[in-house]
Amino acid sequence: MSASVLTTAGELVGVLLASYGLIRESFASLAEPRGFGEGRYGEGGFGGMPGPSTRRFVSFAIWARLLPRDGKLTLTDRKRNAALAISGSAIAALSLVAELILAMAT
Repeated sequence: MSASVLTTAGELVGVLLASYGLIRESFASLAEPRGFGEGRYGEGGFGGMPGPSTRRFVSFAIWARLLPRDGKLTLTDRKRNAALAISGSAIAALSLVAELILAMAT
């Protein structure tokens, strides 16, 4: 296999790993109900349960198995998401650097 195929595969794997970790965490944040008096930007009476569109997104995430049935991630899940996001970003960055080095060598 050529080096460009390997670097492209590394970039793709890195982006997919990082995206998976970030998307799971984002859906978990979306599923959390806001407390009373906590507005979207820290003010106002925007609280309670998520709205209809938010509930549809959370239902999709549960259906796609990005979230558990209760919509809450455990501490282990959150650590795994962070590890996936960090390692995926590192893999993608290293693949990009390798691709640049190979491009300059030729």
